[in-house]
Amino acid sequence: MEIFEEDKEIKQLMLRISRKEITLCETCDTFFDYVPQKTTCDECKKARRREYEQRPEVKERNRKRKREYEQRPEVKEQIRKRKRKYRQRPEVKERNRKRKQTPEYKAQQREYQREYYNRPEVKERRRKQRREKRQRPEVKERERKRKQSPEYKEQQRKYRQRPEVKERRRKRQRERYHRKKKLREEE
Repeated sequence: MEIFEEDKEIKQLMLRISRKEITLCETCDTFFDYVPQKTTCDECKKARRREYEQRPEVKERNRKRKREYEQRPEVKEQIRKRKRKYRQRPEVKERNRKRKQTPEYKAQQREYQREYYNRPEVKERRRKQRREKRQRPEVKERERKRKQSPEYKEQQRKYRQRPEVKERRRKRQRERYHRKKKLREEE
């Protein structure tokens, strides 16, 4: 009985195939609606496309095309506007604000800042900027007044009384003393 039913189903399938109502997929052997010159089902086609897109040479070519397209001035401006509009949304602002308050984000930023400020070119640029700023007359005058204030002097006195600061100062003085002593002996 079962064999007869299976035989009947197979005959119906063969009939539908011969009438060009359905087709058998070449890769996964499933049936799908007949379309002229289509040999694989949609799932197999998607899988093959996904596999093709994962090839390194195809990935690189696509990256290059995308980069070239996004470098066009009109496209750049559109992207900039779209991003600006997106960032202005209240829910996006709130999400970014919350993310920036997380300890992980803060630790990551501290680490990045530490690495960034220790770069030689950044150190030199900041040193130069500070030097230029200190040379301005208004800054010089403001600094002189600040250093003469009693609050500043009290703050400095407290700072110098700290044990780690005292130790650091002694160490520098010892090193300076020995350096000068060595120079005197060499002369």
